[in-house]
Amino acid sequence: MTRRGSLTRRLVISMFVLTSAFGLIAAAAGSVTLHREINEAMDGAMQQAARRLLPIVIDDLFSKDLTAAPRQLAEGASGEADDRLIFQVRDKDGRLLLRSHDAPDAPLTDTLDQGFSENKGWRIYTEPAVSKTIFVQVAESTAQHNEEIFEAALGFLLPIVALTPVSALLAWAMLARFLRPVGQLRGDISERHGDNLEPIRTHSLPVELASIAGSVNKLMRRLRMALDAEKEFTANAAHELRTPIAGALAQADRLLIEASDEITRKRARQMKTALRDLANLSEKLMQLARADSGLAESDTPSDLMGVATLVTTDFQHLAEGGERIGLSGPASGPMVSIDADALAIVIRNLIENALRHGSAGKPVTVAVQGEGTLRVVNEGPVLPRKELGQLIRRFHRGSTPADGSGLGLAIVARIVQQARGTLVLNSPASGRQDGFEAIVTLQPASHTAVARSLSTG
Repeated sequence: MTRRGSLTRRLVISMFVLTSAFGLIAAAAGSVTLHREINEAMDGAMQQAARRLLPIVIDDLFSKDLTAAPRQLAEGASGEADDRLIFQVRDKDGRLLLRSHDAPDAPLTDTLDQGFSENKGWRIYTEPAVSKTIFVQVAESTAQHNEEIFEAALGFLLPIVALTPVSALLAWAMLARFLRPVGQLRGDISERHGDNLEPIRTHSLPVELASIAGSVNKLMRRLRMALDAEKEFTANAAHELRTPIAGALAQADRLLIEASDEITRKRARQMKTALRDLANLSEKLMQLARADSGLAESDTPSDLMGVATLVTTDFQHLAEGGERIGLSGPASGPMVSIDADALAIVIRNLIENALRHGSAGKPVTVAVQGEGTLRVVNEGPVLPRKELGQLIRRFHRGSTPADGSGLGLAIVARIVQQARGTLVLNSPASGRQDGFEAIVTLQPASHTAVARSLSTG
């Protein structure tokens, strides 16, 4: 599986790498230029120092005996000469006539060619004078020369090295700010679902993202039209089928009474069973249409235990297998944020599912717990884990021999979703080795809503 990364992270890393690469290239080119310029500046300083020393040296030498031993100038006697420079004065034969206090005793070079040269760790500039009878040599230590170049290059490179991560952080901050509308658009799209197909606001989005949001809005308009058409067809079809199905059931009952032989009565019973299944499917389709239309939304809270008591009592009096149902919970409450009719549909479908698909003759437990939890448990074989997630799909019946429409749990899931609750399906049931369990957790009603319900009641 390909690992998806953050667009911001990729851009920041790319910009950091490119900035670092170009910075290093620029630093290398700058270092070469800096090295050349520093060399030229230092060489120029040596030339200038040599030419400034010439008049002083000539005046000093010609006022004294040239055959005497070479003299050493005291520290500071070199006038304007830079302290990092040394000098020697030699005659045309190479004999040392005069030197600075820190210059070596030995001649700096073997020859006296005018210009720059390097010898024994010194960079030397030779300047002739008096028809090349006197030579002034100014020198600088190569190690000191290189140290100064290194310090200059370091001062040039350090800001680049320090600013590179700072530039990466600034790039990350700017990209995070500029890409904030992308996160906003992603959040707006993720909030859209079957109950929320409102258009995405585009006035605050950049032009590039506004066009994407516009395309998403067009898609949601088409989706809303398709969903509305499906809901309308389902509701109309289920409603229109109720009357003819009821008439057909009445005719089947009459045929069953008037039948004179067992074969006819058997066929009448089969017809009645098929029509009853069709009537149940029609009722489920009506419930599904109501669930899709927002049945669960209500400002009036519902008594979870009270509604569960009414539904289980109805099953016990009218439905086959009602004697298997056991209800437990507090005498009243808790109050939950859901329409009472929607809550009754949820409980009825869960009990019908438990009676139909549980083991024959085994009890079905309905329990009200906590501040808004309903548990419906039946005995039966354990369902595969993969199948549990498919049971809330419409018209999915699973691997069961029992008859049914495959809509009961889908209706429950839809209503619970609209009520901002949760539906959890477990098999085996909690604390057991077998069976099936449906747990519905609803939002507790606020104290204000409960007080308003009691005052209006």
